[in-house]
Amino acid sequence: MFKFIHAADIHIDSPLRGLATFEGAPVERIRSATREAFRNLVQLAVAEQVAFVLIAGDLWDGDWPDSAPGLFFIQQAARLGKAGIPIFVIKGNHDAESKVTSAIRHWPENVTFFNHKKAHTIHLEKWNVAIHGQSYGEPQVTQDLSEEFPAPVAGAFNIGLLHTCLEDGTTTYAPARIDRLAAHGYEYWALGHIHQRCDFSRNGVHIAFPGNSQGRSIRETGAKGCSLVTVKDDHTVTSQFHALDVVRWQELSVVTDDAGLELDVREALERAVAKSDGRLLAVRLQVKGFVAGGQALRDRLDAVAIEVGDVWLEKILVIPPARDSESPTGHALPSPVAEEIQRLIALLQEDDPVVSEWMAGFVELRWRLQGELEESEAAVALSAKQAFRSLVAKVGGQLS
Repeated sequence: MFKFIHAADIHIDSPLRGLATFEGAPVERIRSATREAFRNLVQLAVAEQVAFVLIAGDLWDGDWPDSAPGLFFIQQAARLGKAGIPIFVIKGNHDAESKVTSAIRHWPENVTFFNHKKAHTIHLEKWNVAIHGQSYGEPQVTQDLSEEFPAPVAGAFNIGLLHTCLEDGTTTYAPARIDRLAAHGYEYWALGHIHQRCDFSRNGVHIAFPGNSQGRSIRETGAKGCSLVTVKDDHTVTSQFHALDVVRWQELSVVTDDAGLELDVREALERAVAKSDGRLLAVRLQVKGFVAGGQALRDRLDAVAIEVGDVWLEKILVIPPARDSESPTGHALPSPVAEEIQRLIALLQEDDPVVSEWMAGFVELRWRLQGELEESEAAVALSAKQAFRSLVAKVGGQLS
């Protein structure tokens, strides 16, 4: 029997895009979070006396501004080396061979980076394990790399180390078919790239994403970590999730009014903190009710967060109650639908990157409009953020 850690998408020193613009943001704690999560991974590996560690791509988040990310990794790899634990890494789209340049040419003896030119196999005789993998040479990969992975080593426990988004019918980027992975003859596919923990195991073949080790924005909520995998002598596999994150992103919703605001928010935050195991919580708070917004609301709720402790309110969205009037279609909108519309409208009013993301989807349409449509309110809204916000609010007001 042996154990190993399957991790992916570490994104050491991932840049904090726009975070510093948030007044009161715990920038340094969030900036160091990816490193602290990796330290936790190393500590877990040593404590569990694992046979080896696998990283399925995106160890880094792009080219380094200096050698600091590489030196940090060497320091942590050396901790594993002292415990006799090797670490095997493939490069993904964020740290592809062509993307990361470094003055570091020699890595610790216990570190192996898989080559990007061709999939190859490393056989660990002590554990009778065959690890098959291939790094990315370029950030853009459109072929299914798994099709060229070597045949399984007979009698060994075979692991495929692959960075992929699988094949969902909507993209050709880094594809791989689950049925082909299951039929390849390996016992375990250690996947990376998707930041959500997912299990696609079939017919006794374990096919899994561990998710990323540390959430980096409100788009990556919930616990983040790695998989601790145990393999018995008969190749029976069990996998256990271990949280590594030191900052946890979370969305909370509170239904209240102005009089009960502080008490209701405090209770919601206290419940969340009780489940966080001492982590810093970065919370996007939705306040549903007749509550005045603006800086006064931010000040009131920041004071509550400070009292609760180790909570940062990343954003506060005020969502007025949906009106009982009917929609333009003549049918009353179900309450959950109306609330979701109001939530999205509030988000688009507050979050500039989200507005850009939504507008990007209409770029092609904007240039196809001609004649009167080209000068319409809708056409202007597709190229100007404030106009886009106004149009969304207008439509939302008609639907609520």
